[in-house]
Amino acid sequence: MSEKQIAELNGRVKVRIGPSSIHGVGLIAIRNIRKGEMLFTDHIPVAYNLPYSEFHKLFPEVRQLLLERWPRILQGSIFFYPDTKLQAYCNHSNTPNYDSEHDVMLKDVKKGQEITENYRGILGWETIYPWLDKRDVV
Repeated sequence: MSEKQIAELNGRVKVRIGPSSIHGVGLIAIRNIRKGEMLFTDHIPVAYNLPYSEFHKLFPEVRQLLLERWPRILQGSIFFYPDTKLQAYCNHSNTPNYDSEHDVMLKDVKKGQEITENYRGILGWETIYPWLDKRDVV
């Protein structure tokens, strides 16, 4: 059971919420992510019961993020990932690197780069995001 959880976490934990140069906070890559990879930003939380003694098998950046968010893992606590709706923190760009509708990276991104989407792909974007320039449709 632990091996399945380790593989799942190593495959899904790719971003963190962090300071954005675009607006407030955003999704920041915690490792290099290739074009075509999924981000799982719209997944519902899953409960994990992975003992701390198995955490050495996680990628270092995954281990760090989980321990920062769930410090009681050291005492055997269960934890959830994701623990928020990650897609809600994805900022807009006219030249996005992520397609949130298909949950796929459009471009390679390097560790530390922000993940962006084009809000105009969302049905009703004109109402939801009135601040977007309607003349600037890409």
